Amino acid sequence: MASIQYTFKGQKLSLDILTSTTVADFLELIAEQTQVPVSGLKVMFKGKVLRPEESEESKPILEQHPVLASGAKIFVLGTTEQDLAKVQAIDQHINTRKNYRPPPTAKRSQPVRTLDDDDNKYVFGDIQVLPQFNQQDKARAILERLRMDKGIVGIMKLHQWRVGSLIELSPAEKSILGYNRNKGQLIALRLRTDDLEGFRHYDAIRKVLLHELAHNVWGDHDDNFHALNRQLNKEVQQLDWTAHGGRNLSKDTFFDPANGLTGYHDDLEDHGEDAQSWRGGTFVLGGGSRRAENSGLTTRELVARAAQLRQIESEKDEDGMCGAK
Repeated sequence: MASIQYTFKGQKLSLDILTSTTVADFLELIAEQTQVPVSGLKVMFKGKVLRPEESEESKPILEQHPVLASGAKIFVLGTTEQDLAKVQAIDQHINTRKNYRPPPTAKRSQPVRTLDDDDNKYVFGDIQVLPQFNQQDKARAILERLRMDKGIVGIMKLHQWRVGSLIELSPAEKSILGYNRNKGQLIALRLRTDDLEGFRHYDAIRKVLLHELAHNVWGDHDDNFHALNRQLNKEVQQLDWTAHGGRNLSKDTFFDPANGLTGYHDDLEDHGEDAQSWRGGTFVLGGGSRRAENSGLTTRELVARAAQLRQIESEKDEDGMCGAK
């Protein structure tokens, strides 16, 4: 018997399984607890997704994925029939508004940036916000700002990417901050705070967008994915001339991913460190290390390794809040 804990819609749930429980049995148990059909469940752990075809195997799930019994963080995504009805109502509302064109706005005092011919090839398609919430104009402005962001536009052009739709993710999905469907067919981003009283910081939203853009190439959260994600976070600074060397995004904004979902500065690359070599290390800045070889490191090297561990933890958090499909 093993006790499995998982997170569903922001809630911690648990269930007990036998050592003989198969993947199909496991999914049935989760479906019964969450009231989500098995066909609509998505189970993620350690950067992996439990594949539907695994349910056809008779081998016990704990033999296929022993990490499940060792306290691995498990995230379950799925839409209940009640939630599905709400989404269908929203879709119907959006369809009725597709032909709607808002009246022209007043002329701005500042010139509006337009896209050149090359930019038009690699852009985001339509933008959609949630119609049932207030401040739709501000939500749309955030998505428009992302679409016109010099760093994002530069990345889209450099990698020759085109995203079909950029939409607002429902704040009801509290367990994720964004997802990428079918490698760029659609990207959804959480814009609003959990209390629905305001909006998340622009830098945090943009960092989630870069994470989801990396899923245009790599599906799983493996080393290849993290390498591309770090590359995109560096490129977004280099390609945005307004960032002043990738540090100041505005007069009062600093972009540094070592502090989580707030920005980016690649301390690891600056110091030439190998991310994999320190994945399992333990390190305390300014104190003793559990590894004898740390004793001879300079302050600069200690700072670099501490920053590396922060970035690895940040990436784990990002992976857990991603619902890429």
